[in-house]
Amino acid sequence: MDAFALVAGGAAALGVACVAALLHLLHGRRALLRKSAALEDIVETLTDRVFELAESEERHRGLIDAQGDLIVRRDGAGLITFANRAFGELVGLPAADLVGRSHAPLVLDRSEERREPDGSRSTDELIATPSGRRWIAWRHHPVLDGEGRADEMQSVGRDITDRKAAEAALASSRARAESANEAKSRFLATVSHEIRTPLNGIMGMADLLLDTRLSPDQRTYAEAVKSSGEALLALIDEILDFSKIEAGRLDLDTAPFDLLPIIEGAAELLGPRAQAKGLDVATSVAPDVPGRLMGDATRLRQVLLNLAGNAVKFTETGGVTIAAARDGDHLVLNVTDTGPGIAPADVERIFGEFEQGETTFARRHAGTGLGLAISRRIVALMGGTLQVTTAPGAGATFTVRLPMTIAAGPAEPDERLTGLSVLVVSPSPIEREALTRRLAARGAGAAACTGPGDIPAEAGWDTAIIDHRLGADGVADALAALAGRARRTVLLVRPAERSAIAGWRERGIGGWLVSPVREASLVMQMRAKGEGASEDPAEESAGSGREAKRAAGPALTVLIAEDNAINALLCRKLVEKLGHRPVWVTDGRAAAATALDPEARIDLVLMDMQMPDCDGLSAAKMIRAGEGEGRRLPIIALTANAFPEDRAAAIAAGMDSFLTKPLDRDRLAEALDRYVAVTTPDRGPAVRRKAKARR
Repeated sequence: MDAFALVAGGAAALGVACVAALLHLLHGRRALLRKSAALEDIVETLTDRVFELAESEERHRGLIDAQGDLIVRRDGAGLITFANRAFGELVGLPAADLVGRSHAPLVLDRSEERREPDGSRSTDELIATPSGRRWIAWRHHPVLDGEGRADEMQSVGRDITDRKAAEAALASSRARAESANEAKSRFLATVSHEIRTPLNGIMGMADLLLDTRLSPDQRTYAEAVKSSGEALLALIDEILDFSKIEAGRLDLDTAPFDLLPIIEGAAELLGPRAQAKGLDVATSVAPDVPGRLMGDATRLRQVLLNLAGNAVKFTETGGVTIAAARDGDHLVLNVTDTGPGIAPADVERIFGEFEQGETTFARRHAGTGLGLAISRRIVALMGGTLQVTTAPGAGATFTVRLPMTIAAGPAEPDERLTGLSVLVVSPSPIEREALTRRLAARGAGAAACTGPGDIPAEAGWDTAIIDHRLGADGVADALAALAGRARRTVLLVRPAERSAIAGWRERGIGGWLVSPVREASLVMQMRAKGEGASEDPAEESAGSGREAKRAAGPALTVLIAEDNAINALLCRKLVEKLGHRPVWVTDGRAAAATALDPEARIDLVLMDMQMPDCDGLSAAKMIRAGEGEGRRLPIIALTANAFPEDRAAAIAAGMDSFLTKPLDRDRLAEALDRYVAVTTPDRGPAVRRKAKARR
């Protein structure tokens, strides 16, 4: 029993142990099944992730390949770690085959490397590819690893072959345009010279002819020839100015200048033309406008002459006023006319090139249509603006607004007329307004009326200005009405009416003014006390006083180097009329030999720039090379070319001054007046400079 019990107990214990072991195995199996299921889930998740990553990489590569830019990465050894399809196509290999290789395209040309603001480097390369040469713009930048080290270099390239071709085409077009511009400038210079040369003879001979005794018909014909020549010269100058502006070769000179003489000079130049049409020309300068400014006086005068000349051209009744005012630090110039005005649709059009105020074939006014275009561009170069205010039938006002720089130096004294009372009797509203405004600006008490019947009763004045346009009866009535009421009377006349002054002196006129009235003359007449204060008008007749003064001065021996016989004849006659002795040669070598010959006793040379065999520039250099120390023979260039480079070339060759053809008597006289003959023991007549000749 005991043994059986022991066996039975052992068997039971063994069964229990087996059951326990079996249960443990079952539990472990379930745990393994659970882990297996979890691992399967992880594997599935990872598989999905890998698939997503593969899809993402494919999309990314497709996006990179679709861009068209070349993308390649290289490690520190220069081996390719990544390349997109575009780079593979560039080198002619599949992108996948390039990884691990150091393949690089053949570079035929390369620009300088540039460092960009973001730290990357860029360059342009001309690359030989299976499809031909291509220009690629590369940008190289480092790729950092997780620790911030640059372990790779990524290069991104873009095909710029078309852009390079366009740039080359543009450069070629620009070169052709510049060459065409240079050719045009040379053509214009040549044409200008060839036209000015005979024009010099036409206008000069007309001038000489007008100085002779002519019948009325002959004088009319000679004046018509001169007028036509002046119109042609103005046309040539406008075309040359326009060509220089178009070529960007119009430079401005900055120097001190007096504003008032420019305004008054423009009015005086246009005065005869305006008065021939029965128009008035008046000027006005506000008292706060500085008298001396910095700028290009020549170009400013050109703008004023263009604007005022147009105003005179298109105005049939009334007149033109040139006024200057100040607006803060700007100079404002107004040219106002009483013409027909401008239609609103034409206000901007007239500032275009070759645009005319009249657009029909029945135009009454000639011109190139360049004056306003040139004026606006000159004003723009000066930093200003040119605008017009107008209405049909109400005239027009062209306004130039320029930055104003006051020239250094003491200001001119402003002569005041404070306390003086002045009456202006004139039928011209333009003249009345201009004179009263100018008188009031200087402190005078100014009043105005249209005629003798409008003179205020029982009033007295220090000075009364009576306009000769009232007619003989009107002036006489005004004098009678002012008898005992005006201390002094001044007659206002036009230049052609000066001969009438002497007769009116006997009837009580104490002084006279010429329209357009200069500011200095107006002040002088207002401050004059007695009737003897005015000069005899005969002493101021155009040309007579000036030529007499020159003739009384020492005569110069003037060498004229000119190959054109007509121009030489004109120049010799002008020199003789100015009281000097001309010597003529026809080429540069003869000019140099004569100028350096002590026996010739030459005091001054007028040198044509273009002559056969030896031109004026070469002749001037020969003269300068042959001169001894202590003597410099003045040489004045004569040329039909009006470009600044011609002036610069003349000065560089050793010439002292510059005159353009057609040769003007007044400009020649001014040039010769800068020299005075003196006697030196070693050479006889020599030349001493009166003023700085190189201008």
